[in-house]
Amino acid sequence: MQLDYKLRDRIEAMVELMGKPADKILNEALDMYLKADREKQVERDLEEHKKETDLSYDEFWDDCDFDD
Repeated sequence: MQLDYKLRDRIEAMVELMGKPADKILNEALDMYLKADREKQVERDLEEHKKETDLSYDEFWDDCDFDD
């Protein structure tokens, strides 16, 4: 894998600023990215599920039969 010079400069600046090794900074950043991506996916899945199961009052009760 090759990194362009701008990205390397940014990583080096973070190393100096945070006082951590580059691999630790990159691992933490990747973990944060993946966590945020999973949270977005869960949110999308919940919204999709809500669309599939969200019935109005009338839609719900129209399907109920209370014959004795």
